[in-house]
Amino acid sequence: MKNLGDTILFSLAVVFFIIGVHQTMNFGIAASYFIFMLSLGMLFLYRYRGAKRKASENEAEENAKKPKGKKR
Repeated sequence: MKNLGDTILFSLAVVFFIIGVHQTMNFGIAASYFIFMLSLGMLFLYRYRGAKRKASENEAEENAKKPKGKKR
């Protein structure tokens, strides 16, 4: 995990999943569906941010490897 935002996002996804499991055991899946979807949405956002960061790091690495040509 690279930064505080990703750590918080992942932690909230886990917390909402645990709350969803608790609500499912007490009230059923219909009552906790929204909580599970929040958890899943946060998990998708966490993965998207990680993939986006990795792609930008790879792009920066590719640009650093390119030899700089002479201008004519």
